[in-house]
Amino acid sequence: MINPTWLDTFITLVETGNFTRTAEQRFMTQPGVSQHLKKLEEACQCELVVRLGKGIQLTEQGQRVYRYAKEQQEKEQDFIASLKFDAPFEGKCVVACSGAIAQRIYPALLALQKQHSALNIHVEVAPRRTILSGIANNTLELGIVTNQPESEDIHSEYLGEEALGLILPRSLPDALAAQVPGLSENAQGFISGSGSGSGSGSVAKVASVSGKAKSKTDDGRSLKAVIKYLGLINHPDVMHYLQRYFNDCGEAELANINPNKLPHTGYINQLSQILLPVSEGLGYTVLPTSTLDFVSFADKLTVYKAKNEVTEPLYSVQTPHSALPARYQVVKQAITQVLG
Repeated sequence: MINPTWLDTFITLVETGNFTRTAEQRFMTQPGVSQHLKKLEEACQCELVVRLGKGIQLTEQGQRVYRYAKEQQEKEQDFIASLKFDAPFEGKCVVACSGAIAQRIYPALLALQKQHSALNIHVEVAPRRTILSGIANNTLELGIVTNQPESEDIHSEYLGEEALGLILPRSLPDALAAQVPGLSENAQGFISGSGSGSGSGSVAKVASVSGKAKSKTDDGRSLKAVIKYLGLINHPDVMHYLQRYFNDCGEAELANINPNKLPHTGYINQLSQILLPVSEGLGYTVLPTSTLDFVSFADKLTVYKAKNEVTEPLYSVQTPHSALPARYQVVKQAITQVLG
């Protein structure tokens, strides 16, 4: 690497055309200027100037070295300027989150990018442990996770709540009627209504075909029979969701179920496809209810209305040692408006 001090002296020499003025501007002696020139020529292995009395004339190699030195000087100036000026609507922003959260926030981020075309927004779908590891290791600047992390290496801020739902097929198999107390032989499972999740706010309750209300105990037993008959559509987050749902939903019959011992009827790790087998009556699953707003077959699904609403808190996470660049603050504000 060529010594940048020699290059700076050479630039001044070329632009002043004189060793005396170069020494004055560089606060050096004339022998010092000559020494820098000599070392630069040795590094480049060629003659850079021809002395003409008190002035100089550049050789062809000298002209090329001058252009190179000016380019390096300008790059350094631009770099230093970039450290002092943080544009709020320019640059790359990477946000890591779950697939369900990505579905909710991505439209808003696209709208932001459309408004400010110099923004370059990347949404990375990743599990919670990967996001927290990325923040702790400084390979990620901003993430969104459920539940507040307990680590001094991670700064977190509350964003809002994410509702979880036990999602089942709207029409249950006829063979299930005999196994579920209170359902007639022709029962198709659930009362009619919107199949949408949090978007419409409408959920269904386990009921007989006649629509007669049942006790909470019967509801719990009916649901327990339904999920054991249908089988679980497994996905990467389902055990965590199931455990939280069973613990917090307020249904005594469900609280005693061990999620690890439930029968499975399928597995898929792509969020957009998890509800497809459920809609075909091949199983049930637990997901954020917001996922129903992004499937075209929501009318074939229903959400069990438990005694208690089950939610998970959402937190933004970042390194605690430095403030986020201004562009991330803009992105974070857009996310908060969606999730808050």
